[in-house]
Amino acid sequence: SLIPSSMPSLIPSSLPSLMPSSLPSVTPSYTHSLIPSSIPSMEPSVTSSLIPSYMPSMDPSSLPSLVPSFTPSLEPSEMPSLIPSSMPSLDPSSSPSLQPSSMPSLQLSVIPSLMPSSMPSLDPSSSPSLQPSAILSMEPSEMLSFNPSSNPSFEPSLNPSFAPSRSLSFSPTASMPPTLSVVPSYSPSTYTELRRREDIFLAALRLSGFATISDTTSPQRMALEWIMRDDGLQLNSNSPNFIQRYSISTFYFATTNGAKDSWTECGADASQSSCPNESSRFLSPNNECDWSGIRCNAKDEITDLRLKENGLTGSFMPKELGFLSSLEILLLSKNYLSSTVPSEIGLLSNLKYLYLNNNNFVGTIPESIGNLENMVLFSVGNNAMNGTIPDKMFHSNLKHFDIDDNNFHGTLPSEMFTSSLNLLNIDIGGNSFEGTISKGFGNLTKMKLLRMNDNNFVGELPSEIFASPSLQTLNCSLNDLNDTLPDELYGATSLRVLNLASNNFIGTISTEIGDLIDLVELSLQSNQFEGTIPSTIGLLNDLTSMDMSFNFLSGTMPGGVCDLKVRSFLFLELVSDCDGSLPRVVCDCCSTCEVGYE
Repeated sequence: SLIPSSMPSLIPSSLPSLMPSSLPSVTPSYTHSLIPSSIPSMEPSVTSSLIPSYMPSMDPSSLPSLVPSFTPSLEPSEMPSLIPSSMPSLDPSSSPSLQPSSMPSLQLSVIPSLMPSSMPSLDPSSSPSLQPSAILSMEPSEMLSFNPSSNPSFEPSLNPSFAPSRSLSFSPTASMPPTLSVVPSYSPSTYTELRRREDIFLAALRLSGFATISDTTSPQRMALEWIMRDDGLQLNSNSPNFIQRYSISTFYFATTNGAKDSWTECGADASQSSCPNESSRFLSPNNECDWSGIRCNAKDEITDLRLKENGLTGSFMPKELGFLSSLEILLLSKNYLSSTVPSEIGLLSNLKYLYLNNNNFVGTIPESIGNLENMVLFSVGNNAMNGTIPDKMFHSNLKHFDIDDNNFHGTLPSEMFTSSLNLLNIDIGGNSFEGTISKGFGNLTKMKLLRMNDNNFVGELPSEIFASPSLQTLNCSLNDLNDTLPDELYGATSLRVLNLASNNFIGTISTEIGDLIDLVELSLQSNQFEGTIPSTIGLLNDLTSMDMSFNFLSGTMPGGVCDLKVRSFLFLELVSDCDGSLPRVVCDCCSTCEVGYE
């Protein structure tokens, strides 16, 4: 009906009434009324009412009301109310209320309330409140509070609070027998000191999150406790260097296994590590800019953190490093760090030099590294990292790219050859890169070093790789390269190291190799070269080692090469296939003779 009837229906309708009836239905409707009835229903409805009824239900509903009823329920609901009732429940709910009630509960709840009630509970709850109550408790709680109450408890709690209360307790807590302090506390437990600690606690909570701070074993919690209680500077949460000091002390606890391990030099514990200047120890009462390995600018902002080969340990790098916004140099190489590289490192917009090489880092290079447009050097070599190389990490300022001896795979991003044209040194050896060598190397005309050994590259050695007149080191060994050597190789007169060993190169070695007058190391072993060894190699006066073994070369080692070995005390290694009953190469001056291919 569009207009309500004055009497109840004997049989329920399948749809709700648009207007309420003046008397209750004998049998409940299947869906809720859009407007409340003035009399309660005899039986509960199957779904919740959109608007509250004026009278309580005879039987509880199975779902919470969207809006509170004006009178209390005779029976408890099975689900929490979304909006608080104006009167207390006669029986406790099995789940917490989303909003506080305006009156105390007559029975204790099993689960803590998400928001505090405005009146005290008559009996204590079995778990702590997530928020403090405005009125003091009649009895102590059995669990510690996450935040302090604004008034003292009548009785002491069984466990300490994470943060202090703002008023005095009526009764003291039971203390153990007193211990003697090595040094006195920095200040008495005054209201001002308690308020300082509370503010610091809340500041750390905002920076690191509740889960981290509530974990008493976390580096962040240890740093918080140190700043609140032990730090000689006694900072406030609004001190200019509070975030910086909190972040760097968190880093210390994270890289000492929660202070269980010790750094090699200038750790906090003088009994476990030496330090040339005691005032420069980490966690000393001096400004953190005076701590060992740290340099700051004129504003006392940390710009350099240099702790190379200092015994740092730890399975994770704290995200709080990202708060050191003025950091330009992060040098942590040759330590024992085994964490992932945190994505928060992308917040260090001023970072120029990142040295994480020779550790045990795992995981991938975070995409956020692409935010570091000022990056000049990126070094994560000799770790256990994996994944592909983010294409967005290549910017015009990047000059040194070192990711050797990891487990990276895939192909090299094209952005490497279009966005980072100032690259000088590239070391990608000891990974699992695949495909052909990009001709884009021809764009890197300032390149001095290229190591791409021990990968899965195939195909020919492109002539474009020799486009840089400054190329001094080329190592393409331990791949699956083939075909003949490009003529452009012999024009790379700045080469000092040429290593093409363990591939499938064919053809002869040109006499023009004598034009590489700066060559110091020549490694062409384990290929399929044929013909004779060029006599022009004897012109390479700076040569210290040459290996031509395991090829199809024949003849006699040129006399000029043997003379060079005799003349130069630096020429220590000369290897060829000069062993066996029928040696391929006759060499009386070789330091090592191999049998070569059968």
